[in-house]
Parts: sequence; C-alpha cells; structure tokens
Amino acid sequence: MRIVGLAALLGLAACGTTGMSSPGQPGTPGYPGQQPSPVPLPTNGPIAYTCSDGTQLTVDVEGSQARVAIIGGPSMVLPNTGNGAYSNGRYSFTGGGASGQWAVGSAAPVECRGS
Repeated sequence: MRIVGLAALLGLAACGTTGMSSPGQPGTPGYPGQQPSPVPLPTNGPIAYTCSDGTQLTVDVEGSQARVAIIGGPSMVLPNTGNGAYSNGRYSFTGGGASGQWAVGSAAPVECRGS
C-alpha cells in the first residue's frame, strides 16, 4: 500500500509544477503546429531581397534615393521616381519591406521577397 501511495504522490508532484508550461499546450514551443513568430523586417537600413529569378540584392532607402547592391554584381544609387519606385533608367526597384519588384533594362520585373 505504501508503494501505491508513494507512486500517487510522485505523479501529482510531476503535474503540479508552477511557472512552466508543459509541451503540448497552446502557447508553448512544443505545441504541435505552432509556428515561430516571423522576425519583423527593419523599418530603416538595408533589407535583403531574394527575387524569383534567383537575383539577390540589398536595398537601403535613404530619403529620395535607394542604394542597391546586387550580390555578386554592381552597386548603384537609384533616384526616387515616385510611388515607391526607384530607377536610373537601366535598373528599377519598386516596393519595399516584405516585397518588391526588380527590373533590368526592358525585361519584365521579377517579384522579390524581403528577409
């Protein structure tokens, strides 16, 4: 009888922890299906983009211009042409934050995702 009582007390003690959530409850890291919160994009400074054609670039909007650096390629300053668009006639970037569009020359713009 003592063994049964001791086992019951140990079982209750394991369930009675305070200050910690056990895995499997909503709001805990171990909850199945729970996704971690995405890291917010910066509101200032450069944002890294990956475009649908594989182009990777960083864009840093400063006042009336955007500094763009193509990973493995040239860097440039694009003047603001209105409505969130920046272009020097050859290169164009439109958007900002989580998404944008990148175009080179007369090619159709490609979609880009910020990270």
